[in-house]
Amino acid sequence: MITQELKDRLIADYPKFEDMTHKFYKKEMSIADYKGQSGAYGSYAERGANSGMSRWRFNGGRMTREHMQFLADAIRKYNLQHVHFTTGQCLQMHGLDGDTILNLYTECYDHGIYNRGAGGDNPNVVASILRGIDPRETLDITPYATAISEFLLEQMFYIKIPRKFKMGIDNGFDSTPHATFKDLGFNLTKHNTFDVYACGGIGPNPRIGIPVAHDVQPEDVLYHVKAMLMVFANHGNFKNRGKARTRYMPAEMGGAEAFIKTYEETLAMVKEVEQLTINPADYAYEITKTGKRDNSVENDRIHRQKQEGLYYVEYHPAGGDANVEHLLAALDYAVTLDQVEARIAPDQALFFINLTADEARKIAELTDDSAENDFRRSVSCVGSTVCQIGMQDSNGLLKDIFGHLEEKGVDTSKLPRLHISGCPHSCGTHQIGEIGFHGAVKLVDKKPTVAFILVDGGSEHMGSENFGKMAGNIVATKIPEFLEALANILNESPEPDFGTWRMTHKAEYMELIKAFE
Repeated sequence: MITQELKDRLIADYPKFEDMTHKFYKKEMSIADYKGQSGAYGSYAERGANSGMSRWRFNGGRMTREHMQFLADAIRKYNLQHVHFTTGQCLQMHGLDGDTILNLYTECYDHGIYNRGAGGDNPNVVASILRGIDPRETLDITPYATAISEFLLEQMFYIKIPRKFKMGIDNGFDSTPHATFKDLGFNLTKHNTFDVYACGGIGPNPRIGIPVAHDVQPEDVLYHVKAMLMVFANHGNFKNRGKARTRYMPAEMGGAEAFIKTYEETLAMVKEVEQLTINPADYAYEITKTGKRDNSVENDRIHRQKQEGLYYVEYHPAGGDANVEHLLAALDYAVTLDQVEARIAPDQALFFINLTADEARKIAELTDDSAENDFRRSVSCVGSTVCQIGMQDSNGLLKDIFGHLEEKGVDTSKLPRLHISGCPHSCGTHQIGEIGFHGAVKLVDKKPTVAFILVDGGSEHMGSENFGKMAGNIVATKIPEFLEALANILNESPEPDFGTWRMTHKAEYMELIKAFE
């Protein structure tokens, strides 16, 4: 568990953050210098350098009742209008001035939300959102996900790594943590052990993770976390940030076999000198609430938990941007309920869990702006209107697509979930979508024009993981019409969805893309 000593350490260098933030918003510090330091405190300046973002990190995306109450209070106190659910299981508050960013940082700390290390060159972990409640699961991974998250809070002060270090841990059914292509990932097996993968990642030069261990006992996962951090610290590239992620490391070490050998030697050393075995009882998580089974409540957004008579509700707003009025109404109601909590999903949704049937109906009613099909659950980063390094407005494109198809009355039920990034860095996970887009530029009549590269054929699903390939470069204003045309083709075909249709109509699909280039 998080000790008082660690809590003190997490706030000890706040004065440094306070000083740099005051200097930056007084224009006494450059954008580059501020970005290089503020990320470690979960904050970055936004485009234009007149406002900034506050990133709130939760343990595996878990928001307790106290967290939910604090979020509602903060939204009202600071009039927070742009609340964004991220693909890293965090909340981001956008459009803030320096004083608000600083106030939120300390108030989050006071409410058990530790944003030190939520950005910058630090390690973080995402975990299966349905851990502990999934009717299919054979092992509740909650103790191990919690232990990893807390361990990383401590290790970031002792191990210097060259760049960010993303981890994932799944329950064997949920692919969204991307455990098989993270810097380090734990994939639960049918034996209730973990297969361990390393040196994966999306973004420029994506890589599927290298299998480094099989059938690892859950109690031993921290040994692997420490070993991989040490290998990264000792062999990562500190000289070239463009090649400082773990996915470049095996090649620089002489290949996968050389990397695995170093990994195994480091792991053996860690096991010999450290005591990192997890006692699950130290992270006990028990749901004692029960309800009455009501099959009539289940739909695309309300699903049953393994706990008798309990349900969870998915709230997935367009592009991960919450409707603040609806979010507040749901939070205000949720905090009155027994054992209810919220969890941020890696696909930009918020799950309210441990609900009775009547409570689930009410939460669903209060969040009725949520997506109604997989296409409407499309993923997008915040885009260039907010992000300093974003090339194009990914979030704006997604909303333009939705608006166009609604205006045309197009049935979108067969369209797949889109994944849209404002640039090649894949914050919108464009590389693992059946259809992905990333911001680009295209010459039209010799003039640079806003465009997006279409990425075809990605998959995040375990066992069929694949990174999509560039299939076209389409001017942004044509993309809504392209998807309208695709939807019309799908709706006239006997195939049930895009994925099935694409398998036998690849040439036709490529021709459609070409027609809109």
